[in-house]
Amino acid sequence: MAMVTERSALRRAGGVVFAGLIAVFGLGARAEAEAPAEVRRAAVPAQYTEIDGIAAVVGKKIITVSALVRAHAQGQAAQQQLPTTIERPRNERDALRQTLDTLVDNELVAEAARGLGLTVADADIDAHLEDLRRKNVWDMAELREAVRGLGFVDMASYREHVRAEKLRMQAIGAKLGSRLRVSDEEIQRVLAADYDGGATEEEIHSHHILLKLSDGASPREVSRLRKRAWEIHDLVTTGKREFADAAEEFSEDMGTAYGGDLGWMRRWMLDQTYANALWALKPGQISEVVNTRFGFHIIRAVARRRAPVKDAKILEQFIRAQLSEAAFARLYKVWIGELRAATHIELRI
Repeated sequence: MAMVTERSALRRAGGVVFAGLIAVFGLGARAEAEAPAEVRRAAVPAQYTEIDGIAAVVGKKIITVSALVRAHAQGQAAQQQLPTTIERPRNERDALRQTLDTLVDNELVAEAARGLGLTVADADIDAHLEDLRRKNVWDMAELREAVRGLGFVDMASYREHVRAEKLRMQAIGAKLGSRLRVSDEEIQRVLAADYDGGATEEEIHSHHILLKLSDGASPREVSRLRKRAWEIHDLVTTGKREFADAAEEFSEDMGTAYGGDLGWMRRWMLDQTYANALWALKPGQISEVVNTRFGFHIIRAVARRRAPVKDAKILEQFIRAQLSEAAFARLYKVWIGELRAATHIELRI
C-alpha cells in the first residue's frame, strides 16, 4: 500500500535530506547528454591491453564491456530499491546505453573524489555491511546470498562497489552539500503561493493497481513484473478493461477498498514517488507504470479538493525536502555537465 503513517512521514521529512537525495538522484542520475554525431577514436591508455571489449573511454580510464554487462544486471536487480517512473521496456541496446551513460557519470564523480583526496576506510565498509546485516536480520550466509542476488560475484567485489559509492557520495557532498540549504523565507514563499499561507493543502482521491515486488527479486522477476504492469496499463488506458475491474483482478494490494481505492490522501502521507506521479495527473487520468518500494503501480486520479492543513510542522518539513531535492537535481545536472565538458569521453557502443 502506498500510504505511510504520519509518524513515519515526520521522520522522513525531518531526517537528513541529503542522504535521501543521493538515493533518488545521486547514484542513479545522469546529465542529459547526447552522443556526438561523429565519434573520435581515442588511443587506449598505455596501462591497458585491449583483451576485453571497451565500452567507453573516460579521460584516462576505460569502462569494459564486461563491466557494463555486470552493472546492467546489477541495476536491474536493484531497480526496486531506486523507485522511479518506469519507462516501457526498451530494446537491450538502448538499455545498455543508458547504463553506460550512468557509468560514465559515476566515473567522472569518482575522479572528482580522487582529485579532492577523499578516501573510504575499510572500517567504514565493515560498518556498512554490519548495518545492512542487522537491519535485515541476516546471518553472514544470508548476507552473501543477498549480495549474489544483486549480481556481485563475491563479497570482495561488493565491498569495492560500496567503497566506490561512498567515495562518490563524499564528492557530491563536498561539491554540492553546502549549497542545498533551504531558508525559512523560501518555505514561506511556497506556503503563500501553494497553501493559502499555510491554511489549506490539497488532497487527491486515487485508485491504483499494484503488482508487488518481493524482497530480493531477481532481475528476471523484475522484468517480468514490469512487462506485466505495462500490459495491464494498456488494457485500462485503451478501454478494454474498466480500471476498477482490472484492480479487482490484478492488484495485489489487499489494504485498499474495492477497485484499488486509496481514498483521499495528502501528498506528505504517500510514498514520494507515488505522490509525484499522482500529483501530475488531472482527475480521470491514468499514470504510466510507476515503481515504488512496494512494487509496480498504475494510478488513476479521481478528484482533487482543498482541506485545512492537518499538521503544519510536517507540511513545512515536506516543503523543505521538496525544495532541497529540486535544488540538488539542478546543481547535480550542472556539475555533471561541467565534468563532461572538461573530460574526453568516447562511447564505443
